[in-house]
Amino acid sequence: MFYGNFRNSQDIEFLKNAIERFKTMFAGVYAGDNAILFDRSLGFLEDQRFMNAFNSNVRNEQEQSLILRLNTLIWAAQHALSVEGDFVECGVYRGFSSAVIADYLEFGNLDKTLYLYDTFEGIPSEHDSENHEATEYAARGIYEGVVQRFSKYDNVRIVKGIVPDTFADAAPEKVALLHLNLNSSKAQTAALEVLFDRITPGGVIVFDDYGWAACRAQRIAADEFMTTRGYRILEIPTGQGLLIKR
Repeated sequence: MFYGNFRNSQDIEFLKNAIERFKTMFAGVYAGDNAILFDRSLGFLEDQRFMNAFNSNVRNEQEQSLILRLNTLIWAAQHALSVEGDFVECGVYRGFSSAVIADYLEFGNLDKTLYLYDTFEGIPSEHDSENHEATEYAARGIYEGVVQRFSKYDNVRIVKGIVPDTFADAAPEKVALLHLNLNSSKAQTAALEVLFDRITPGGVIVFDDYGWAACRAQRIAADEFMTTRGYRILEIPTGQGLLIKR
């Protein structure tokens, strides 16, 4: 799946044909989520545990296209297993990313808690700094679906409400993994102001939208926050940003 200014079906057909042409020119081609890679080993596709966790949670074409991002998240989550603290995701939507992580790590057997924060009703107007009009985030039944999705895990806490207000109701004292996917620079900064000091040295932050051109405001806000603390976020080709706390 690709996102772009496709004016008509001819533009889409052009892209499809170009990808097929690339396959005749290179030994391996990956195309999805606005990334085209040539001659990469993509070893994670041979990780059967990863593929099982991914495929068992995919529900649509858009989620299917996120496999490169999930590879990053699984790497970060595995690293965070050796770091003191819990896992946090801010911006959950339907829970796809965290479900893959939880299934891959067999999270129910771990001595950690996964905190999932979202309004489950869309981006609140007071935090909608980028003026999103994504009505799918406010679709009926999202919260109930996430509760059902994680019902097999006793150590997953689903916290409904506005970030960062809900941190007062439930938040870990120490964080090993923080995944930020709030689609709002204002909410992202507000979350960091509360959680950054709780991240244990060696803990990982993954910024979902950091490298996407349409999310420039989130990158600028994240850079400003981190620069004042002596950090530089690594932008990776998936569009994510990656940081390991010292």
